[in-house]
Amino acid sequence: DQAQSTINGLMNAVNTLDYYKTQLGSLDSYIGKFQDVNYYKNSPCFTAAGCSDAERAALRNVAQLASESQKKANDAFVQGLDRQQTNLTADAATLQRLQSAAQGAQGQMQAIGYANQLASQQANQLLQIRGLLIAQQNAMATKMQADADKEAQQAAAAAQLRQGSYRASPARTW
Repeated sequence: DQAQSTINGLMNAVNTLDYYKTQLGSLDSYIGKFQDVNYYKNSPCFTAAGCSDAERAALRNVAQLASESQKKANDAFVQGLDRQQTNLTADAATLQRLQSAAQGAQGQMQAIGYANQLASQQANQLLQIRGLLIAQQNAMATKMQADADKEAQQAAAAAQLRQGSYRASPARTW
C-alpha cells in the first residue's frame, strides 16, 4: 500500500495553494489581489484623473502575480502528469502481479488478502486521479481569475473611454 507516498508526491507536485498562502499571508489575500469591474471603474487609473506611480505599480504587480500564478499552476499540472507517466508503468506491473497472485491463491484467506491488495491499489489510483484533477482545476481557476481581472480592467477602461456628454455645437448660419 503506497497511499501515503502517493499523497505526499501529489501534494508536492500540485499544491500551489500553500505557495500563495505563504507568499501573500493567506488565500484571501491572494484572491483579494484580483478585482472586478466596479473596483476598476472607481480606480483613478481608469478615470481622466489618471494614476499615481504607486497605483500604476499596483496594477503591474497584479499583472505580474497573474502571470506567475499561471506559470506555477501550469508547472504543477505538468509535474503531476510527469509523475503519473512515471507511476503508470509501476502501477500496471503491480496490478498484473496482484492479479496473477490472486488467481493462484491457495485458500480463502490468501484470496481475501490479494483482494484487499487489489482494492488498495485501486484506492491509490483514485488518489492519483484526484490529484491530477486538482492540478487541472487549479490551472483552470488561475487562468480564469487572471482573465477575469484583465477583462474587468478592459471593461473599466472602455467605460471610461465612452463616458462623457454630448454637447451640440452652436448653430451657425452663413
